[in-house]
Amino acid sequence: MIMADVFKILFLILGTLVTVVCYWLLFEACAPARVDRARRNYERRPIRITLLGLLVSAPVIAIGMAMVSAPAGLAKVIGLTLIMLLVLSGLLGSAGLTRMIGQRLESAVDSAQPWRRVLRGGVVLAVSFVMPFIGWFLVLPFALISGVGATICRAPASPAPQPAPIAEPPLNAVSA
Repeated sequence: MIMADVFKILFLILGTLVTVVCYWLLFEACAPARVDRARRNYERRPIRITLLGLLVSAPVIAIGMAMVSAPAGLAKVIGLTLIMLLVLSGLLGSAGLTRMIGQRLESAVDSAQPWRRVLRGGVVLAVSFVMPFIGWFLVLPFALISGVGATICRAPASPAPQPAPIAEPPLNAVSA
C-alpha cells in the first residue's frame, strides 16, 4: 500500500467524522427543541428508544436495500431516499446524545455559547467511532439506531418548576 492510499483512507474517515459533527451542529441550530427532546429521551429511556429504533430501522433498511437492488431506476431512487431519510433521522436523534454528553462535560462558556455542548459531545462521540470493531460495529450503529428511536419517540414532559416554599414564622415567635 502506497502513501497515497493511506492518505486517501485517512482523509475519507476524517471527512466523514467532520461531516457527522457538522450535521449534529446543524440540527442543534435548526431544531433545538427536537434535539432537546431527543436528549431527554436518552436520559430517561435509553434502552426503550434503542429497541424502538431497531424495530423501525430494520424493516426500512430491508425495504430500502431491496428497492436499491431492483432493476427499475425509480425504485432505486426511492430506496436510496428511504435509507438517507433514516440516516438523517438517526443523526437528528443522536444530536440529543451529543448534547447529553456535552452537558456532562461542563465548561464555563456553556451559558454564553450553548452550541458548544453539542460540539464537545459530538467530537467525543465521533472519535469513539474510530475505534476498530467496537466503534464501527457497536458505537456507531447504537448512535444511529437509538437516534432513530429518539427522533420518533415522544419525550416525557419536562418537570414543571415548583414554586418556592413559603417561609412560615417560627412557632415560638413573640408578637409585639
